[in-house]
Amino acid sequence: MIRINLIPHRAEFRQQQIIEYIVVFASAILLAIVIVISMDFIVTKDLTALQEESEMLAVKNKELTKKIGELRNLDSLRKDVESKLQIVDELQAGRFKSLVTLDKIAKAIPQNIWLENMRDVQGSITVKGFAESSQAIATFMRAIEKADLFTNVRLSYDKSEEVNGADIRSFSIEFHRLSLAEQENVKGVKE
Repeated sequence: MIRINLIPHRAEFRQQQIIEYIVVFASAILLAIVIVISMDFIVTKDLTALQEESEMLAVKNKELTKKIGELRNLDSLRKDVESKLQIVDELQAGRFKSLVTLDKIAKAIPQNIWLENMRDVQGSITVKGFAESSQAIATFMRAIEKADLFTNVRLSYDKSEEVNGADIRSFSIEFHRLSLAEQENVKGVKE
């Protein structure tokens, strides 16, 4: 019978298997280290990118905050300018108000009426004067009522007085001057 000694061959095979296991284990460890280093590199790169983006957003936030402050300032300036423009518009609209008022009153005065005093307080007008008769005063009042600029015409008083030997009537009439909006409403009703 032939005998074959397989022990050294098994020992060699085991040694080779151990070496293969060690190489596979070392490769696995090396691969794990490479993966960990790669992941660390990727995470560090992403973290750096996020930090840079965060810094950029912080800078943009500061710029936008500054612009918002400027816009709020501009908004308050705009409101200020609008209020000033409104005042200018009101002044422009009222620029000839006194002239038109005086013109309408002057055109309404009959020949036998003399005005002594006229007062205008925020559209409430009081006219004081003298007339030859009560009928002249009534004619004056009707003429004022016909003007599209005045309303609520009423006689405050009508007294008989003697001036330089002449018997005349002293009177006071109160009426209201219409605002521009009220004048537009009156024109719309008449049309």
